[in-house]
Amino acid sequence: MSDLLRMDYINSLPQPFTALLYAHADWWWPIYDIAVDAGICRIDVCGKLQVIDFSDIKAIRDEAGDEHDPDDWWADAALSNNGNPSKEKS
Repeated sequence: MSDLLRMDYINSLPQPFTALLYAHADWWWPIYDIAVDAGICRIDVCGKLQVIDFSDIKAIRDEAGDEHDPDDWWADAALSNNGNPSKEKS
């Protein structure tokens, strides 16, 4: 089984990450880890880990404060963009 998310791209960004979810668009949740083979991640919710699908994430912020479009993190997005993520938001 191949990876659903681009580990090389994820590892190239300054970590840790926080995620803005579609369901809770008023709070940035700390990302604990990412399962690139399954397209899921765990976020820290008040000290407990909650598994979420990567498609539930609206935006991701890295340690430098740059926002990233999570759609660029999918392996199939790299194929359609010739390996280049879309312009990052800041």
